[in-house]
Amino acid sequence: MKKSIYALFIVVIAVVSCQNQSNSNDNNLSNASSEKIRSEEKEKPKGRYAIKSGIIEYKTQMMGMEMKQILTFDDYGNKENTDIEMEMMGTKIHTVTITRDGFIYTLDMVAKTGTKMKGVSPNIDFENLSEEMSREMNLTKLGTEKFLGKTCDKMSIDYTKLNMKGFYLLYKGVPLKIDAEMGSTKMKLDAEKFVENPQIPDAIFEIPSDIFLSGV
Repeated sequence: MKKSIYALFIVVIAVVSCQNQSNSNDNNLSNASSEKIRSEEKEKPKGRYAIKSGIIEYKTQMMGMEMKQILTFDDYGNKENTDIEMEMMGTKIHTVTITRDGFIYTLDMVAKTGTKMKGVSPNIDFENLSEEMSREMNLTKLGTEKFLGKTCDKMSIDYTKLNMKGFYLLYKGVPLKIDAEMGSTKMKLDAEKFVENPQIPDAIFEIPSDIFLSGV
């Protein structure tokens, strides 16, 4: 039960990761235009968020239960730590998911065990989604909305493949509010605190020494 709830929670808030890696060049562009394009490409962050680092504390409700979730990221989202705590029927659940260097580490902080597998962050990469993936997920921008003092893009999603629909408030690709449902399961996630571009210690992306890691 514990594993199924955690897995469902991850699917609801994450769903899919998809990066649009395609680039196009026009040989007829002038030298000035070519220089401008190269400059813009150089300045664009090479990650899933348009800010270098962040710490977001969320209040989360799913299946009638409250969870505490903290997302910490650096290097434009190429390094992430998602820390989730909850209590179910008197049992404490504390999981940490770390993504870095092309691997996903899923850690059970209570049992002191973890797994390592090849992959990238499961969180939706709104900054780099391909047009094809956006159409498949029926993503639509509904305008902007103020939240936690930030001007956010309000996006709707109707992903029939996973029977998921709902709304996101995104600040530079970072989800600050999610109101979604997948089938009969409803979930609300609201950021209560957001720190933009803080200094993040490297240790937060390291595996604790007391964790027995399999899949290495």
